[in-house]
Amino acid sequence: MWTKIRSSLLALAAATLALAGPNCPPLGPVYEKPNNFNTSSAMKAALANLTAALTAWDQNNSSAVRADITSYSIEVFSTSKDHPVIFSWHHTAPSNSSTNSTAVGVSKTDGDTVYRLGSLSKIFTVLTWLAQDGDAKWNDPITKYVPELAAAADGRAKRDPVANVPWDEVTIAALAGQLSGAIRDYGLMSEVTQEMNLTEAVSLGFPPLNSSDPMLPKCGEWPQCNRTEFFNGLLRAYPSFAPFTTPAYTNTGFQILAYALESIKGKSFEAMMQESILEPLGLKHTYYRNAPAEEGIIPGGNRKAAEWDYQLGDEDPAGNMYSSVSDISALGRAILSSALVPPVVTRRWLKPAVMSSELIAGVGYPWGIRRVVVPYANGKRVVDAFNKAGNIGYYSSLLVLLPDYDAGFVILAAGEAIPGNNNFNLADVVGARLVPALEAAAREQADAKFAGQYIDEDAGANSSLRLTTQADRPGLGIEGWVSNGTDMQTIAVVLQGGYAPVNPSIRLYPTGLETARPDGSRRVAYKAVFEDLNLPARDPATSMFSTDCGTWVSFTGVTYGTQPLDQFVFEIDETGAVVSIENLALRSVMKKRR
Repeated sequence: MWTKIRSSLLALAAATLALAGPNCPPLGPVYEKPNNFNTSSAMKAALANLTAALTAWDQNNSSAVRADITSYSIEVFSTSKDHPVIFSWHHTAPSNSSTNSTAVGVSKTDGDTVYRLGSLSKIFTVLTWLAQDGDAKWNDPITKYVPELAAAADGRAKRDPVANVPWDEVTIAALAGQLSGAIRDYGLMSEVTQEMNLTEAVSLGFPPLNSSDPMLPKCGEWPQCNRTEFFNGLLRAYPSFAPFTTPAYTNTGFQILAYALESIKGKSFEAMMQESILEPLGLKHTYYRNAPAEEGIIPGGNRKAAEWDYQLGDEDPAGNMYSSVSDISALGRAILSSALVPPVVTRRWLKPAVMSSELIAGVGYPWGIRRVVVPYANGKRVVDAFNKAGNIGYYSSLLVLLPDYDAGFVILAAGEAIPGNNNFNLADVVGARLVPALEAAAREQADAKFAGQYIDEDAGANSSLRLTTQADRPGLGIEGWVSNGTDMQTIAVVLQGGYAPVNPSIRLYPTGLETARPDGSRRVAYKAVFEDLNLPARDPATSMFSTDCGTWVSFTGVTYGTQPLDQFVFEIDETGAVVSIENLALRSVMKKRR
């Protein structure tokens, strides 16, 4: 075989082939993460477009929007020190304005206006765990830390799996990742008998229940369950699924997580959140419970109807909190920059726990994950967006993190009859404009910084390459790569694929590997993807198992003296300028021509 390949290489060494098919990058950013928000033409256009779209939204009183009774705040953020807030927008409904004599709380929304978060609180809960104890225990069974569940794991589930959760099979990660299979709530937010009296329930078609029935919750919304009552009820409830079968949303899991962390650390969960997140990040407008009304937006001026004062008791870790867009923006930046936990913990956290039945959706800890397609005419590229939404009373919330750009956005809304999915509808408006612009801004920045001719001065023009970017393809393109006078572009693709002829394409992508020096200079590694663009495209509708995007299996497919041919390292000086690029296998350092 190699005899045939060698002869093909000799014939192809001087050939120049036109690029044709799509490129398939690895998962993750395809350029250096952007920070050129003020100078990027793409970002300027996108933010102008977003301003126009939200201006129109604020005049829309249709049932899908109800701007007349819904107030909201939006903040787009990044980890860039120069541009931590990329965009902000606030709308105050007339019913909450200063001209309304019944208004309670703030009369004009801004970055510090406090809203209720609902289930967005779960992000604080999981981050408190990670900051306090890391994720080393995440595969431990929950029975190790919660004695009520340990006592329940006595074989009942084995005798009757339909009726009992096998708690000794449920791990910390299963609870954080919505994979425990346990019920959503006990007595709260889903219990009909807590929402109405038994006579009303029977009139809706439910069967009569005896008030002494042990399955009838005696606590929940009011009076709220204490820990003993909660477990007495929870352990009587049927499971929804076997553990690790499918994501099934549970608030009970986050209440249990808080009990477990209290057992491990010997401190109250609220105190741990305060010392791990609220104080280090200086979140002055974030409250675990009982936020002051004068800081809040309270639709209709009715605290009770808005559920401003309603507390979830021991289920607080699942959805009780209050915050502002400026504080949630700071939280998002802290997560993306690993300000509270080691970077490797963040990378593990921002990964799926499980996929869902929707092709572009998954579930994390406790993220909802959307796979956003970034359209390239000649490339396959998805961006994983990690989000957490919440709803409680008159309030809805949404935090979206885009790790590929170290950016994200937060939406907090409040309305007397807030439209369903109001938070996600606004997110569609923001995301449709933001994500393509972030990708374009990153490409603009990469082109200005990396594109150009690189030459190994020790070897003369015999060893060189050119880097470019193209709007229709992801990543940095390598063109004219010559090593000792040989067309390395073709040779690299043929050596990796094991066949010839080929239509070679080589593109570079960030690896996350970087060495920072005390003087501010850096060594930054990029991985090349060697592709034959002659390979046929695959139609997912007719290709059940075959793929045209499996490049992840081919990394470091060719080595020379142990060093990978597909690994390149940039030398970047203290000013941020690119000095050179080195190919590890070829031991060749090529300096950038100024």
